Amino acid sequence: RERSLVERSPEVYFANNHCGGTEIDKIKMMYESMKARVEHVVEKGKAGEEYINGDRERRVLNKWTDEFTRQNHPAVIEILRDNSRDRDIAGNVMPNLIYLSREKSKDVPHQFKAGALNALLRVSAVMTNAPILLTLDCDMRSNDPETPRRALCYLADPSTDQPQLGYVQFPQRFQGINEGDIYCGDLKRMFQINPTGMKNGPDYGGSGCFFRRRSLFGAPSAIVPPEIPQLGPEHCPNGSIGSEETLALAQKVLECKYEHNTNWGHKVGFRYGSLVEDYYTGYMLQCE
Repeated sequence: RERSLVERSPEVYFANNHCGGTEIDKIKMMYESMKARVEHVVEKGKAGEEYINGDRERRVLNKWTDEFTRQNHPAVIEILRDNSRDRDIAGNVMPNLIYLSREKSKDVPHQFKAGALNALLRVSAVMTNAPILLTLDCDMRSNDPETPRRALCYLADPSTDQPQLGYVQFPQRFQGINEGDIYCGDLKRMFQINPTGMKNGPDYGGSGCFFRRRSLFGAPSAIVPPEIPQLGPEHCPNGSIGSEETLALAQKVLECKYEHNTNWGHKVGFRYGSLVEDYYTGYMLQCE
């Protein structure tokens, strides 16, 4: 921020051989050290005592037991940053940062990415219920720190037809494409040509998209209410994100059987029933 850097991804920034300096070199060493620690923990399968700072971190990591697998594990919610108490080195308020992992069971279909996004939608509603959501894949990044502001230029513009504006999709670009792109790895038709031709009605590409929360609860003129009011787009949470009541409800809506006999995945949230849940969700929102 101090140097007005556009590329904020450390991996990409340091790989581009930018001019260094004492401060830059120090940050690079810190990043490489963090990266090595993470890779070592992943390889080992657990965090050793040398990586744990205090009882709080030990308590958090104790949630991962030997029976914990990708296909079968309980729900996990951990508040890493709370904007009511956490500040950066300059005294500025830090945004909320909350880790969550939904409950999974081999006996219950988890609905893949759409199911994960719907779990996120419900927990965020219980805790903060912000009116705008960003979906971003873990292997993607923004190459412009002004991206949220650019999205808000549309989502917060009083001159636009607000109820009809469901989401703002940014184009996706890819690195490592061979010269001439003979294998069509850049997916130009999908992310450059089609969206231009479908102005005001682009597909949802699964990543790099800012949603209006209300758009995921039915058509503009006919809201589909969720099964409990705390999940509705107009609900205003009263308690703190770390209160027992809030965390208890968040745990409940993360249960793998929570969606049974509800509209989730069908009339509410990200849609199920397709191998490409992102495009199907975008298509259904445009239809509505």
